[in-house]
Amino acid sequence: MTYQSARNQWHQNARDNLVIELGKYGMGPRDLHATVNFFSKVTADAEGNLQFNANNSPPGSFVELRAEMNVLVLLNTCQHPLDPSAEYAPKPVELGITRVPAPRPDDPCRMRCRENARGFLLTEFYFL
Repeated sequence: MTYQSARNQWHQNARDNLVIELGKYGMGPRDLHATVNFFSKVTADAEGNLQFNANNSPPGSFVELRAEMNVLVLLNTCQHPLDPSAEYAPKPVELGITRVPAPRPDDPCRMRCRENARGFLLTEFYFL
């Protein structure tokens, strides 16, 4: 199937979309690392069979990301490959960016675990 023959019924996949976006920054497939799916849930049973959990993220669900240095974040709204829905209908996403003050030494994210504390410390060393 091609876009020319399917037009609006063209089913895109997330990986190709992400690689296309990376190309806009001079990167390619080898720069695409492990991805995170924030709004779909898949569980595995004792035999290793995967099960898509429908309606896991109702409208209004949100994820808040935090970055203490410049990062490139690529977002994609393609359906999960295990979604049994016969209709290809990527959902809308709202994105907001807010500048916040530098984290304090007692910041809850920093204090959550040793790995977080180390990440904050290394980022602060990087900017010295």
